Amino acid sequence: MRGLISLVLAATLAASGVLFAQESSANPNDYQGTDSERIAAAVADAKDRGGVVRIPPRVPDEVADRNYWLLDSAILLPSHTTLILDSCALKLSDACRDNFIRSANCGAGIEKVAPCEDIHIIGDGDVKLIGADHPRATGDSGKKLGERTYGTDAGKEGESQTGDWRNIGILLANVDRFTIKNISMINAHAWSVSLEKCANGTVENLRFDSTETREIDGQSVKVLNVDGVDLRKGCHNIVVSGIRGRTGDDLVAAIVRIHDADAVRGAQTLSGGESAAGKAGGKRTVRQRGGDAGADLHGRVRCNDDRRVQTRVQVVPCGGG
Repeated sequence: MRGLISLVLAATLAASGVLFAQESSANPNDYQGTDSERIAAAVADAKDRGGVVRIPPRVPDEVADRNYWLLDSAILLPSHTTLILDSCALKLSDACRDNFIRSANCGAGIEKVAPCEDIHIIGDGDVKLIGADHPRATGDSGKKLGERTYGTDAGKEGESQTGDWRNIGILLANVDRFTIKNISMINAHAWSVSLEKCANGTVENLRFDSTETREIDGQSVKVLNVDGVDLRKGCHNIVVSGIRGRTGDDLVAAIVRIHDADAVRGAQTLSGGESAAGKAGGKRTVRQRGGDAGADLHGRVRCNDDRRVQTRVQVVPCGGG
């Protein structure tokens, strides 16, 4: 099965103009420092190795006898980078208030998000992204820590007392041509995947296990806004398929720009989901609900531009075009 997956990955990346070989990719096990420093060093060196970083299980050492990677900060991916997650687990540390993975064009102190292109995040084998045991913050910017949603930063001077973009699991902004596929995300701090102003991409075979109510240190706590996949701010030409699992909020949500009555009729509700009311000149949120009971996305969400450069969302059968 792993061999078949590797062939499929190679075909997928070759179709995107990306070729890689395991022996030539950068491996963070070959570097020194904290786990985040080692991964960052591998990403920096990848530009001389075809832009490919392969993260296998962490090799236990004298610093830590564990095979998973513990992140203190986000993995930042520049243009023309392929991140292969090779049967590994990445876990956010309790000190981390950041994403798992983010396009390197956005973040604190960056006022203008410059375009990026060709960023691919591919799971090969059993790949898990796991939230912190004691998250510093959860939820979105409308949720106060310690009152509406969990966060160990609640009441700490100098720290934001609401959730924010750092709670997103995978954040891509203004990226053209991208892939996110074959990953399980567990105990997210807010939205698992957020795409903002992205185009020409594929989000495929993601599994979520992130409930709104969870137990931390024997106490039942609320972790709000744990969506699966969100498409926002003019995303277009994106196919989302094979999304399944449990989320505390929307499994998939897409904000659709409405320019005329035809666009309103063209924005369809996801299979088994619900759609917010919309009208010409406004926006419409098309979503499939998740919830603690779990849900599957049966079909694909397609976001396509038409001549009016508006975004439409429609569901087609899994085997359809």
